[in-house]
Amino acid sequence: MVSLLKPIGHCFGVIKAIELARDIVSKYADKNIYVFGLLVHNEEVTKYLESLGIKTVDTSIDSPLNLLKKFTKDDIVIFTAHGHPKAYEEILDSRGVTYFDATCHKVKECFKQIKEANEVIYIGKMNHPETNAALTMNEKAHLYDISKGFDYSVLSSDNPLVINQTTLSFIELDAIHQEIKNKLHDAIFAEEICNATLLRQIAINELDTDIDTLIIVGSKKSSNTMKLFDIAKLRHPDMQILLVNNVDELKECHLVYKNAVIASGTSTSIETIKQIEHYLNNI
Repeated sequence: MVSLLKPIGHCFGVIKAIELARDIVSKYADKNIYVFGLLVHNEEVTKYLESLGIKTVDTSIDSPLNLLKKFTKDDIVIFTAHGHPKAYEEILDSRGVTYFDATCHKVKECFKQIKEANEVIYIGKMNHPETNAALTMNEKAHLYDISKGFDYSVLSSDNPLVINQTTLSFIELDAIHQEIKNKLHDAIFAEEICNATLLRQIAINELDTDIDTLIIVGSKKSSNTMKLFDIAKLRHPDMQILLVNNVDELKECHLVYKNAVIASGTSTSIETIKQIEHYLNNI
């Protein structure tokens, strides 16, 4: 038996980002179109964009500021769904380059709160694009690195806004919040896990015990996908849990199951999920 764990497939923010990219291709067919970084963290989506003629700029090969200075008026730039520093736009404005913003509305809401706060503890993954952008929104925003913890001595107040990367695990976030509450009784908390991410985490957390196999579809580059995998491993240690990006990767696994469930990260397409479901139903 094979079933889908809902919600599944692209979230609203990913759908809007891909729709924006398609619209740009139809309006600017005579231009060079680039995504500055990964539009969303999914290799299958990147391949799809390439099929439309959109080039992806690898922002790890040089300083993003240096890379932005290479664009000309003949280029169109799309900023990713994860957000970006305002300085990126200023560079393109100075060069007369047309650009579009695919930042998820949930991320924008988070950034707005950071801008309006006096001081911020931002809980996130170091060097994730959303984290990098968030820390530029307020000069008194300090990173609580989920892998290293936080140096409370950097704070200048005892009531900072505590806010987070939108793709974290609710389990790890609860633990970090409790730590901060023990240190800072007057801290102001804003839980900003994306609802599409949170609902998937809860669904995996509450999986029935008669499920013997969970297949999580998504990229290892995707923060929200990896959090699903982490929760599954933590809550269901006796379950067979696989993380694959597509059906070809699944075919390489030695798979024996009775009751399998397919879950996905928010940047995984329903087409990829259906291919995996079809494969499972026919082996």
